[in-house]
Amino acid sequence: MRPLEGLIVLEFCQFLAGPSAGLKLADLGARVIKIERPIKGEACRQLSIKDLFVDDSSLLFHTINRNKESFAARFKKS
Repeated sequence: MRPLEGLIVLEFCQFLAGPSAGLKLADLGARVIKIERPIKGEACRQLSIKDLFVDDSSLLFHTINRNKESFAARFKKS
């Protein structure tokens, strides 16, 4: 059993700092649910290092968001 099993975390952040914290929580066993924009998702999906992509999202995005679930939500009406 991992130390944070049973804990649910909602992650509303983008790019690297916030998702890095969520990654550490997920690695310790928390259920981390990443909330993303509908259609485009988090901006980091298009941020790549050396133009490496997996399934239309950057390898960087996949690396920093491993062990997380993803959910698309629209919070403000345009």
